[in-house]
Amino acid sequence: MTTQFKPIARGPLTEMHRRGGATLEQREGWWLAVRYPREPGNLGNALIDFAHRSTWELNGPDVGSKLVEFCGVDVPVRQIHSEQDWHVYRLTPRRALIFGKMPRPIADASDVSGGWATLAVLGPDSERLLSKVTAVDLRPRTLPPGGCCQGPIFGVNTLFGRFARRFELHVAGDSAEFLWSVLLDAGAEFQLQPAGVDYAARHFV
Repeated sequence: MTTQFKPIARGPLTEMHRRGGATLEQREGWWLAVRYPREPGNLGNALIDFAHRSTWELNGPDVGSKLVEFCGVDVPVRQIHSEQDWHVYRLTPRRALIFGKMPRPIADASDVSGGWATLAVLGPDSERLLSKVTAVDLRPRTLPPGGCCQGPIFGVNTLFGRFARRFELHVAGDSAEFLWSVLLDAGAEFQLQPAGVDYAARHFV
């Protein structure tokens, strides 16, 4: 009998994490950077790779009714509906993206995971840090927690999501390494450090 092995997926930053000394582990079918040798403390600024997250897209005139069926609400445009393991971003009346583990399928949702990579900037200086690299107005009165918008970072089209203590940045996978480098350079004055997904599990709120 031949044993079937499921391939282990690699995100666009896997080898960069390895070169940076991160501890990589196989989880959920992916190689994940679970920790870095030097990570920020509880009040520090961290940069975390979530390229392993699944991404689903909904399009069409009935997006609102599908979201009501899926999560109980018709998510307003430019808003995020969050549950423990997934987030719905409503981009337009006819388009929504879902990042994370969907608890159940949605009819006509397209799996677009291969086209997206997610980075998280966590910490007290995340807004000031990002304001160095984008002209998008990220102030709370313009983009409050639970809000989303799109705009460029050094020419890279980016979907911004704001949460209580972090920003999530969603970009095309082939731009992830460039964006990671840009953020680390811009974050040097704020002692931004790369961190693994275990750090995120302890600090995300």
